[in-house]
Amino acid sequence: MSPAKQDKLYAHVDCDNFYVSCERVFQPRLKKRPVIVLSNNDGCIVSRSPEAKALGIGMGKPFHQVKDIIECETISVFSSNYTLYGDLSRRVMETLSAFSPDVDIYSIDEAFLIFEKHDGEKYGKKIHDAVLRHTGIPVTVGIGRTKTLAKIAVKYAKQGNTKTRVFDLSSHPDSDQVLSEILAQDVWGIGRRIAEWLYEHGINTALDLKNINDETMRKRTGVTGLRVVRELRGISCVELRPLWAPRKGIISSRSFGRYVTSLVELQESVATHTTRAAEKLRQDRSVAGLLSVYITTNAYSRNPKYTNTACVSIVPSTNAAHELISLAFIALERIFRPGFKYIKAGVTLSEITPANQRQLDIFAPCNIEHQERLYRVVDRINREHGSGTIQHLACGIKQGWTMRQDFRSPRYTTCWEELPVARLS
Repeated sequence: MSPAKQDKLYAHVDCDNFYVSCERVFQPRLKKRPVIVLSNNDGCIVSRSPEAKALGIGMGKPFHQVKDIIECETISVFSSNYTLYGDLSRRVMETLSAFSPDVDIYSIDEAFLIFEKHDGEKYGKKIHDAVLRHTGIPVTVGIGRTKTLAKIAVKYAKQGNTKTRVFDLSSHPDSDQVLSEILAQDVWGIGRRIAEWLYEHGINTALDLKNINDETMRKRTGVTGLRVVRELRGISCVELRPLWAPRKGIISSRSFGRYVTSLVELQESVATHTTRAAEKLRQDRSVAGLLSVYITTNAYSRNPKYTNTACVSIVPSTNAAHELISLAFIALERIFRPGFKYIKAGVTLSEITPANQRQLDIFAPCNIEHQERLYRVVDRINREHGSGTIQHLACGIKQGWTMRQDFRSPRYTTCWEELPVARLS
């Protein structure tokens, strides 16, 4: 843990109400109107516009509990449109990469940048304006000497303490005053249990946390909590991750839109998840050596309960979807039991290694190079014309088990059939 370089600053870029903002990009009529976005199967609220927050609609609230408010207040409701959100996120991150070669994509709607120390607020304003101009997504930008302080700057700006959505904590004349307005539980890296312990010991704000005794913090939280304290003091302890790093494990799963009882529909689901996982493998230029399949019933229903997992080794390691689907079916048949109402299935790939380092044997197929060329073409077509343009027949045609999306907006940027249409009168 070394002191932060004096000529470097961190910028934290956080997209505002990201899912809602994505919906507003293509529907300007939604601006200034209350909007909410729902989770998988239209279950809970996962994104709210400021107007919806003002009506008292809480994050994570089950949709069925707020239907009366929604109807009375004419709130616009959308199902999660992950294809659209993922593509707009990619465009946001590409815009950010023009401002710094060092970009750490933290989540679908957040990223960190590192840049030469200069007028941080002016730099942040350029980022804010460029992202809005290129993608239509509003962002909040926080500048700090460490990643933790940059996140606090974003939190401070979102609380309405600044005239713009940009705040440079590194040049603020009284940074301790800012820290005193941020709750300790809201500091990046402080979990619920640690927060409870801090409050019991009179540590209520980020400023209190900054001034805590190092040995006391280390004994309670170990080096992880001590890093947070050092970051609050301006000592950089959390480095930027590389823009691209191969995944060590890949999981693809999703709840069904209705109960599934047949093996055929479970096979379609597992094949679809395996295909998605294989695509991610190929994006990373990796291969997997172990595949796991799991199925489960609804733990909260009165129906009979059943959950199980099966694993199969992948020899030799591969990223070819058709080979992985065959193995996934073997695993599924081991654990499938008739008579149960299944609510979810998933696939996990592990023992991942670089494709150019895979170990082959004399029984390995001789057409590996041909397979790789084939899947490069398939991936390019699906990337250019929308996910699922080409897929394995094992994934099914109608897929009646897919998650419920009664309020999904069009996939404006990735599906030809759903592109916006302009008409001239």
